[in-house]
Amino acid sequence: MLLLRAALALGLLAGAQAQPFDYPSATSPTTWANTDASLPHHVAYADGSLARAALLRLNPAGYGPSYAFGFFCTNNPRPAAPCADFLLAVAVVYCNSGGLMTSVVAGVPQVVWSANRARPVAEGAAAELTPAGGLVLRDPNGAVVWSAAGTRAVAGITLGADGNLALLDAANRTVWQSFDHPTDALLVGQSLRQGARLAANASADDWSPSRLYLAVAADGLDAYVDARPPQRYYRLGFAETAGAYATYANGSLTVSGAPAAAAPLATIQLPAVGAGTVQYMRLEYDGHLRLYEWRSPAGWAPVFDVLRAFPDDCAFPTVCGAYGVCTDDTQCSCPDAASFRPVDFRRPNRGCVPRAPAASCSSASSGPAQRLLPFPGLAYFNDHATSLRTLDRVSDAACGKACLGDCACVAAQFIYGADARDGFCYLQSEVLSLETSRPEVLHYNSTMYLKVQATTTRAPARTRF
Repeated sequence: MLLLRAALALGLLAGAQAQPFDYPSATSPTTWANTDASLPHHVAYADGSLARAALLRLNPAGYGPSYAFGFFCTNNPRPAAPCADFLLAVAVVYCNSGGLMTSVVAGVPQVVWSANRARPVAEGAAAELTPAGGLVLRDPNGAVVWSAAGTRAVAGITLGADGNLALLDAANRTVWQSFDHPTDALLVGQSLRQGARLAANASADDWSPSRLYLAVAADGLDAYVDARPPQRYYRLGFAETAGAYATYANGSLTVSGAPAAAAPLATIQLPAVGAGTVQYMRLEYDGHLRLYEWRSPAGWAPVFDVLRAFPDDCAFPTVCGAYGVCTDDTQCSCPDAASFRPVDFRRPNRGCVPRAPAASCSSASSGPAQRLLPFPGLAYFNDHATSLRTLDRVSDAACGKACLGDCACVAAQFIYGADARDGFCYLQSEVLSLETSRPEVLHYNSTMYLKVQATTTRAPARTRF
């Protein structure tokens, strides 16, 4: 180890220049270009990912999972080709005892905050830190892609031991910090406050925000699909409290109010962080909020699923795609073969489409006549409180009539006990994943009515891929 440190200090290691092992801060003005020459601490990984570190906060042990700020390309679709899309981001990287990013197979950087997830930049982009402008990201042509600044002049930037990236004034006071602007992930010690949200990535290969998001309200921690109105698929409720916020602590996700010393409003118990390692939680494109931990030498692994949808995983909104039916063994099918066809026969979870879709609300008055197809035994994930409209103590016929009479309604869920003439009707403005109903668990019967053109015929059974 002594020889390794000496070699680093002399700049003799191949691909490395003389630099401190730990360089978590910089003063203003500073510019970092997204090139190997500008950021000599760079690593290409086995899966085609590339990391270029501008700041590095080394693990207190001197090696292991550490935080880096810089340019990261972690979704390269062609590993043999050069990276084309970069995020200016904070990521967890694995460092050896010399402070170099290593473990090129298991230690692929885990991006936990990014400035430009919806607008990646190319080689040659630059991040500028200036007193007046704060932190600014420009594309290779000089156009501003993203910027962050406080109300006071920015004297420097620092990457904390907790992964929080902060802009500081001359008195070392924080004028802006990444913890206040989460993307799709939370780190230990970070809070999710009202007005902020975690928004999942669109897919494994697309960093842009999807319609799935997690937010804190005055009376609940809620997960939604951003529809009109938003459709809620998870809720952790609590007594209404102004200023309620959720904090990811070591061993829990806790919702608190003011004052912070008061008893928690709600708590989800989590596995504690192992000694010498790092955890983070990420809202993913399938709607799950998963907890990840570095486990040497295997690498990153999911260790806990934070959101438990009721009654099971079929209650997640995209598990089988739009109009796809999820069974309790998470197999996907279309509602029936005559009225619906799969988007992709080889990938059942891509969902289904109506063979004769209902006319849109704008053209319903002049379009073809519409009808509802009944599917007894099917249910829908959307929380009844966030449906388009609710009708209480009605018959199944009245439920269908209400949907047909509302051009914004594309489906209706009718739930009832022993008598189908006395139930509850929930109109839906959009159809995502459906699920088979389980009366023995839900304690009610459920029928889904799906709106299609009146010319549509149907088969008696669903087609499984």
